[in-house]
Amino acid sequence: MASVIAARRYAKGLLQLGKEAKSLDVLLADMQFIRSTFESSMSFHKMLQSPVIRDEKKLSIVLEVFKGKVSETTGRLIEVLSEKSRIGLLFHITKAFETLYNVHAGILEISISTAFDLDAKQVDQLVNSMAKSTGKKIKATVIADKKLIGGVSIKYNDTVIDGSVRNKLEQMTSLLHV
Repeated sequence: MASVIAARRYAKGLLQLGKEAKSLDVLLADMQFIRSTFESSMSFHKMLQSPVIRDEKKLSIVLEVFKGKVSETTGRLIEVLSEKSRIGLLFHITKAFETLYNVHAGILEISISTAFDLDAKQVDQLVNSMAKSTGKKIKATVIADKKLIGGVSIKYNDTVIDGSVRNKLEQMTSLLHV
């Protein structure tokens, strides 16, 4: 938990720097690139978490991986994290930064789960409906989940709108067992 809080603080600082330098989009691209690198290589993630590997070695590896691929500001962040022995927070910082960026930009991330694949028109209708009801720009992830039987379940923040057949059946079952 402490690492998540620390990561959020670094992400807030980075967001503030991006606002002042008018380079938020560049920093967002950097954070997304770094995050995708972590997600595609578990060994890279484990290396940064390892207490056996010295911070200097971690820094040299990280700089080599991201050299010329991220902005100067992001490169400096990596150096500061290394100096403070917090390079292991980098992955958490990328996630926290993207969350803070979305709040700043008025973007709401939603997850749409359906029993069957939706076509582009159906996804657009759901996204437009959510945009109207929330007043935000919507960034949607669509997941096909056969367990839902039918219908749609939408999740965002701490809210779940569950219109799935599975949920309706569970509700009916609980009513009948009372």
